[in-house]
Amino acid sequence: MMRNEEREAKGAFWLQHLRERAASGEPLSVYARRQGLDADEGYRWTRILRRAGLWSPVKQKADGGAVAALVERKSLPRFARVRIESAHAHLTSSLTLQLMLANGRRAELLLSDERQLPRVLRLLEEPS
Repeated sequence: MMRNEEREAKGAFWLQHLRERAASGEPLSVYARRQGLDADEGYRWTRILRRAGLWSPVKQKADGGAVAALVERKSLPRFARVRIESAHAHLTSSLTLQLMLANGRRAELLLSDERQLPRVLRLLEEPS
């Protein structure tokens, strides 16, 4: 299994090659062969980067091929599934959020009312 650093380096490697391949206009299989790369690995990384929101075809060329582009999302926070528990709902209506940021830091927010949560989430999703 790949460590995070290795995975990020491999993703950056393939992202650069996908940009170059898109600029060349040739199919990934042809580009990979010309560059001495494994085309199957290129297709796999294309799927991985698309799912991560880092690579996406944005417009069709006249010959039916797609021109792909990088989607900048590094500044957007990543979210994990959470469960909201109300152990003392009868005592208080405040809500504590514990966030684990992508850089490894943690943040804790105390909301006076759970109705503030949608606004906080909107603010966190805005690009900086």
